[in-house]
Amino acid sequence: MPSYAHTVGDPTELVSTLDTQIQAVKNELDQTFDKPMNACLSDLESKDAIARARDPQALLQHRLTAAKTLVSASYVYLDAVWMYLKAKGVDPTTHPVHEKLERVQAYFAKLKEATENKDAPTQRIDMEAAGRMIKAVVPEGTHTRFDETTEPHKPSSSSFQKHDKETNTTASEPPTKKKKKDKKKKKTK
Repeated sequence: MPSYAHTVGDPTELVSTLDTQIQAVKNELDQTFDKPMNACLSDLESKDAIARARDPQALLQHRLTAAKTLVSASYVYLDAVWMYLKAKGVDPTTHPVHEKLERVQAYFAKLKEATENKDAPTQRIDMEAAGRMIKAVVPEGTHTRFDETTEPHKPSSSSFQKHDKETNTTASEPPTKKKKKDKKKKKTK
């Protein structure tokens, strides 16, 4: 039988690396479980308050983390109850805990949606409704002409389409334009 001892390296370096990684995870878990959840949540809330004090438009990332923490803790608790019921021989799908687990899973979907759509606009304009509102305020056929050099002139409805044959202008034009056209005609005569 052939020996594969020559293909296997010294595992002490690998075990040492694994040990340091496990120790780092253990330290994080110890710190997490040493604090009550209320303290963790208030710490996250204060971090967001500090960020908002610096920049009012800052994203509330720590609140999102707090929401994930609460949903995860709820899921772990309800899942433990579900496993307990299963171990006792009770069908957990008929128990109220099943409904609550589904509700918590819906929260996971909402949190995922909130983290993925950061750049998407939150409000959209309903163009059809905006068009209806504009038509309701501004009836069709009413257009007021403004001249930048003079004050706005609002013609009466009877003189809106009248045409002055003598000066070849409409009655809706401001008087200053009529005078300019009259002066031009006099110069050419």
